[in-house]
Amino acid sequence: MDMYTRNVDVIEHAFNQIEKATGVSSVEEIVTTFIKAEEQNYSLYNYVNMLNSDIDLVEEQNKTIGEEIKHHLALQGMSDADKDQARERLVSEIEEYKKNNSQKESQIQDIESQMSQIKEFAQKMCEGFTKSHFNLSVASPMEYDEGTEFNENNVTLYLSELEEYISNFIIFMAQKDKNPDAPISALSLDQMPLKEDHKGPLTIENVPNPAAF
Repeated sequence: MDMYTRNVDVIEHAFNQIEKATGVSSVEEIVTTFIKAEEQNYSLYNYVNMLNSDIDLVEEQNKTIGEEIKHHLALQGMSDADKDQARERLVSEIEEYKKNNSQKESQIQDIESQMSQIKEFAQKMCEGFTKSHFNLSVASPMEYDEGTEFNENNVTLYLSELEEYISNFIIFMAQKDKNPDAPISALSLDQMPLKEDHKGPLTIENVPNPAAF
């Protein structure tokens, strides 16, 4: 009980000191003042963070301006002949860039044209196989709508559908001809390497480290 009394005395003494220092006379007012102080501190914290971001931005701008000043000072120290030479070099680099860019655009147009032709051929063949009641069991049927994009990223998906149709067609023709090897007739056996007996242990060099991927 004495300990409880001492604790109460300590709290009352602390409250009296707060009241004398701040003029606050109730616990509710102390809590309200504390909450307002916390809100103000949070606002000041956010404001300081914003100022730090502004400072970083200004420092980056100053760095850029400093580089530009160095560049202009270097230009001032150049002779007219050096400036002409630098100008000619820049013009030459721009022309070379335009030339390379034009070649790249031409290559892209050629690839797009080839892709369009491949899409047209694949569509006609797949439609023909579908009408002949050939079914897919591995590949997925692809869409050939007007707005369907056909490019180097998805061309393998389209060609895998056509490949399965062709394989089924080869097997169908082999079965029609009563070929005993009909189930494997679609395999390119002539291109498969022969199995070598007694070859000995296989040596693998330069094995990649899985952690590098």
